[in-house]
Amino acid sequence: MAIRKRDEQAAQTKNTIIRVALNLIQKKGYHNMSIRQLCQEAGISTGAFYHHFSSKEEMINNGFALYDEALDQLLQHYEFHDPVEDIKFILLHQTRYVMEESANLTKELYIAQLSTDVKYSVNSGRKYYQTIETLAESALHKGLIHTDMTVHELASFLIRINRGVILDWCLNDYSYDLMKQAEKDLLFILEKLTAPLSV
Repeated sequence: MAIRKRDEQAAQTKNTIIRVALNLIQKKGYHNMSIRQLCQEAGISTGAFYHHFSSKEEMINNGFALYDEALDQLLQHYEFHDPVEDIKFILLHQTRYVMEESANLTKELYIAQLSTDVKYSVNSGRKYYQTIETLAESALHKGLIHTDMTVHELASFLIRINRGVILDWCLNDYSYDLMKQAEKDLLFILEKLTAPLSV
């Protein structure tokens, strides 16, 4: 019981550090945020920071992991019906999360990812990747998607399409409706993938 409580407190502290960091990144930018400033804002010692993270880069990687936690909670109640529609739902759910939870931070988060050797956002072991891969496998198995790509290639392709529109949105300074564009792009791709093969 005591161990479980300590684990919960540790997870809560980590999430607090990440959320304070995201707030500082929004104000100052990733490279201008120091660990000392972060610790002051979070009300923790630098030792406590290094107890949870080895570096700023690792902390940012964990920032992306917050989405996987949100996805895990969603999947506990989500009922899968049609793998193609489910793929669309999960990809757009991730896009909505990015827009709502880190709208003005997204650019900085990707800049931070480019600055680190360990890039959690493209880790195929993530819950997000694994969910899309499972759905892609089901869609291929049922003959709903027509492609010579492997399951892994298909899942990676779909995620890249979605990431591409998010990055484009960042490059255009968030000047258009991300959800509308992401859905339009995704529908275009899925229509091509689900079209009957010509004889």
